[in-house]
Amino acid sequence: MARLIAKLVMLAGVSAVTLPAQADYALGRAAYEKGDYATALKEFSADAAKGTVKAQNDLGVMYEKGLGVPVNHAQAMTWYRKAADTGFAPAQTSVGYFYAEGLGIPKDYAQAVTWYRKAAAQNFAQAQNNLGSMFENGNGVPLDLAQALDWYRKAADNGSAAGQANLGFLYARGKGIAKDDAMAVTLYNKAAAQNYALAQNNLGFMYAQGRSVPQDFGIAASWYRKAAAQRFGLAQFNLARLYEQGKGVPQDNAQALSWLTQSANAGYKPAMRRLADIYTRGLLGQAAAPDTARLWSDKAAR
Repeated sequence: MARLIAKLVMLAGVSAVTLPAQADYALGRAAYEKGDYATALKEFSADAAKGTVKAQNDLGVMYEKGLGVPVNHAQAMTWYRKAADTGFAPAQTSVGYFYAEGLGIPKDYAQAVTWYRKAAAQNFAQAQNNLGSMFENGNGVPLDLAQALDWYRKAADNGSAAGQANLGFLYARGKGIAKDDAMAVTLYNKAAAQNYALAQNNLGFMYAQGRSVPQDFGIAASWYRKAAAQRFGLAQFNLARLYEQGKGVPQDNAQALSWLTQSANAGYKPAMRRLADIYTRGLLGQAAAPDTARLWSDKAAR
């Protein structure tokens, strides 16, 4: 199983009644939703210059993700900060995330916590989840599992898939709370229903292990596949191992190798190490290939 700090890149919703000052923003949103990022950038920029907070936030999203412009974390941070300074919770969360990850600025967990708190105080679920992660890991605050649980629960109760998955992980591990696999499965199911890849992977793990559910490798494979389709490296690795072992799926070396390669290309280092071993020893029907083995070993070591 695994859990992650989550970043929700949010394009703020357009009001049902568009005010005149937001005309450019509404046009920008319409363009964005059609994938016309050049027009969206133009319209968001016009409205952001007038001080429209949602447009400022969404410009931050575009510069962060490289939508219609090259990725530029400094520019993204500039626009997020403008929106955050007005009290806009999604932008405050993004500013906190940039500090936590050191995107375009020096990593500063204390600043990340400060900004997450501002957004969490407005009951913004993603900030509540991320604040939980800071307490769980002792980043910018003393490690405090009771606080982590409290913030994850707030996020989960507000419908955050990340909060549900992270809270489920603590129940599954018995970390800061009595171990409760049934509760973990319940929370994973809630998050998986929102197509959250981490929860789908962790549900697969629970079925593979038979923890509070009947052991069923077929169902495990189904959940791994849903997460793997979202290019989640851990799930791709887990699905590969089922194909390699013939558990819940027909034994298939070609499928195993394909999913391992996809996992490695997604950056999952255990998959890189497994590929290095396969090509070193000539496993899964592959001829030994020292150069390929060395390539994957070097990537895993970086």
